[in-house]
Amino acid sequence: MTQQFNTATSMGRLVLNVLLSFAQFEREMISERVRDKVAASRRRGKWSGGMPLLGYTVENTKLVVDEIEAASVRQIFELYLEQQSLLPTVRELNRRGWTTKRWVTKKGDRRGGRTFTRNALYKLLTNVTYIGKIKYKDETHVGEHAAIVPVEVFNRVQTNLKRNGQSGGTMVRNKHSALLKGLLHCKSCGCVMTHSFSCKGNKRYRYYVCGTAMQRGWSECPAPSVPAGEIERFVVEQIRTIGKDPALLKQTTIDVQQRNHVECKRLRDEQKSLARQMRDDHSKLQAIVANPNIASNLSGLSEIQSRLETADRRSQQIASELAVLEAQKIDDQQITNVLAGFDNLWQTLPPKEQVRLVRLLIEKVSFDGPGGNVAITFHPTGLKSLTENQLEHAQ
Repeated sequence: MTQQFNTATSMGRLVLNVLLSFAQFEREMISERVRDKVAASRRRGKWSGGMPLLGYTVENTKLVVDEIEAASVRQIFELYLEQQSLLPTVRELNRRGWTTKRWVTKKGDRRGGRTFTRNALYKLLTNVTYIGKIKYKDETHVGEHAAIVPVEVFNRVQTNLKRNGQSGGTMVRNKHSALLKGLLHCKSCGCVMTHSFSCKGNKRYRYYVCGTAMQRGWSECPAPSVPAGEIERFVVEQIRTIGKDPALLKQTTIDVQQRNHVECKRLRDEQKSLARQMRDDHSKLQAIVANPNIASNLSGLSEIQSRLETADRRSQQIASELAVLEAQKIDDQQITNVLAGFDNLWQTLPPKEQVRLVRLLIEKVSFDGPGGNVAITFHPTGLKSLTENQLEHAQ
């Protein structure tokens, strides 16, 4: 009797194990079919779900460009290229009150709308979806959605991210107080020139090396390097002589005014985008208030009000920045007066403060090795910053 019971129990376990094995096999087959379907969709360039992206909305399982958000995405890429580092860009985005993508789940839960972090910004800047492509594992395929960011801009951002990942960023570990670190660009290749050095005995030789030459070999750039001390002295001397050379003074005035105009246009474009967003949010707010079942929409009401407050604060900031830029009437005499005391200020500053002063004044230095030319692009508010530094130093 006991033997028959044990046999029956063993048979039951055997059948149970067989059924469990079939169930596991069926689950694996279903998972594999789902993975194959996702892979096939991605390879055809189709959006196969996931977290919504800033700049797009999802309609009928397809990505559709949201023009207001798309303008913000393009500005984020441009801002990173201007700042040349993630953390300064994050600080500026948060100062403007910009947030990550907001969306509502199928269950009605509201997600996103968080302040930017370094990781969130990095994911946005490295997402190939913004250039009209879809990624599946290590594969990249042409997507069926429209691109938001120009490929040239996207590639420049990736190059800078890769370089910063190796060196620690433009402003990090500048222990040699390289005056033009992150500012000097190779005109032939269009990339940033990296500060480097070599040692011979007890003597150290500093250089700025073209990024293309470092990555692909020196033969790929017509001017792969330039002595650091030589070009730094040249740039400082150019700043000193601006007020003494009438032609250079005139050209600098024109350049500063043009940069001022470009910055004003960027701020006005952002102002228009915020105005459109606020109009849309006011419409949504009115629709929620008009809904008899308003209790079910209280979470949405709170989010819209928060977004309106953020947009209103940023609009006020833009208005203030525009007022400052538009009030600046840069002329030859003002530049001459500001630069007259540059020599005295420069000589008394320690190396790190000299680096900070140059960054306040200059936006970009373009080195044309084959032509033997160096072009300096000033910040639109650089002269004002220099004046403030002189006043601070005098105090």
